Amino acid sequence: MRSALQSWAARRELQRFNRQMLKRMVVDAVLVNLPLALALFARYLVASFSQTGAFFVDRDLMGSFLSIYLKSAWILTLLALIIFYISGFYTRGRMYIGRYKALVILQAVTLTYLAFGSLVFLAGANIGLPRSVLLVAWLLTLLGIGGVRVIFILIEREVLRDLGAVNGVEVADPRSVLVVGGAGYIGSVLVRKLLARGWRVRVLDRLLYGEEALSELYGRQNFELIQGDFRNVEAVVRAVRSMGAIVHLGAVVGDPACALDEEFTFDVNLAATRMIAEAGKGYGIRRFIFASSCSVYGASDEILDERSQLAPQSLYARTKIESERLLLSIQSESFSPVLLRFATVCGMSHRPRFDLVVNLLAAQAAFEGKISIFGGDQWRPFIHVDDVAEAIIRCLGAPWELVGGEVFNLGSDMGNLRLVELGNIVKETVPSVQVSVECSAEDERNYRVSFEKIVRVLGFEAQKTVQDAVLEIVQAVERQQITNYRRPEYSNVKWLSENGETAITMVPNIYSVVMRMPEGLSATG
Repeated sequence: MRSALQSWAARRELQRFNRQMLKRMVVDAVLVNLPLALALFARYLVASFSQTGAFFVDRDLMGSFLSIYLKSAWILTLLALIIFYISGFYTRGRMYIGRYKALVILQAVTLTYLAFGSLVFLAGANIGLPRSVLLVAWLLTLLGIGGVRVIFILIEREVLRDLGAVNGVEVADPRSVLVVGGAGYIGSVLVRKLLARGWRVRVLDRLLYGEEALSELYGRQNFELIQGDFRNVEAVVRAVRSMGAIVHLGAVVGDPACALDEEFTFDVNLAATRMIAEAGKGYGIRRFIFASSCSVYGASDEILDERSQLAPQSLYARTKIESERLLLSIQSESFSPVLLRFATVCGMSHRPRFDLVVNLLAAQAAFEGKISIFGGDQWRPFIHVDDVAEAIIRCLGAPWELVGGEVFNLGSDMGNLRLVELGNIVKETVPSVQVSVECSAEDERNYRVSFEKIVRVLGFEAQKTVQDAVLEIVQAVERQQITNYRRPEYSNVKWLSENGETAITMVPNIYSVVMRMPEGLSATG
């Protein structure tokens, strides 16, 4: 157990140190070194003038100040990066991304210079840093570290202002909703249910996995599609305009898919979430429903509820936690997000996925007649994709005082199953299947989740079971709706890895007319 915990801790720390962090740390290192150099240079000018009555004369004096810089700069840089990291500059801690960001920066910079000054004092003549330099360097560092962050915020707000996403506008149709990622596994089911209930639905989706999930809806009344990358601010602003609510389902989903490119994952799962939320807030959109995950709880032998400690074991879970914190940090009386932590989703969708454990085992049973369960004693919560869509719709229609700013586990108590029980369910549906249980578990996560809150507050109860999901997959295979469950587009990680640069790196900065849409009908209606 101890070695497993140590391995988990090591993996977690490795995940935290990614290229995005490295870039920010390099910038901050420059912003720390430059003020120290400027402060020392100013002190040199004063000393040179006072001794010789002129500047740039005493080369020995200049050399001594350069020596002081070289002796002290690495100490200051190391202290700064450590304290900045602990303060959440690079891990986006709750206080740092919240309304107290300026206070956190002031505290971190001040603490850095207090520690640096103490070390310089102890070193004495070995470093010889003038005390006056500390005060000037502290002030310049504070201005640099804080100023750069303020500039980026102002630039982003100016872009949104130029695009019209400021000072909220009145929404003409409250029963209009933007579904980000509406062509995905959950989104394609949700969109159809919303349309059936009379909602006006707009989808923002890059169609990374193809357009089949939505193509039959082209030209349908109350349906609009903007094909574009939701990391593109122009596409987001155009999609958000005149909407009454936002459902954000867009993400790199699943641990293996997220691990392919950590920088891309952070960009999609976290940075884009912030931009979409800010744009929605700017347009006066109050209802913002965010798709999180029960994987934020990690592993536990207890039954976990919304107040339980979070212990992510994957990059995917960590991006969900940080997105939750970010959204809660910007909530206000006019913008209060709803955070839904999904159980593991299963069942047939208009964009099928067979990288989900229930769907995968059901497909293997139908095609190959045998399945393997690894471990078997691990608990997992499961929920049918239809029920996920129904719960989202219930959140859209619920009184705001019940759901605004709330976190809900989305699933059902009957969906808490051990993996060996899942094997038995598949066996009941496909009696001829051979089930083997392997002692070693590929995934040792073990957790059960309480769904009492969503039942109590919203009256939501799942209508479909894991058995229903398995039966749907088997019947789809029998009807030849699914002829090859191993196709790359049915698996997030396979599709992203096999399509390489096309899938991950290319970012279309367009919102275009969808191909084969009825002539004369634009993607935005």
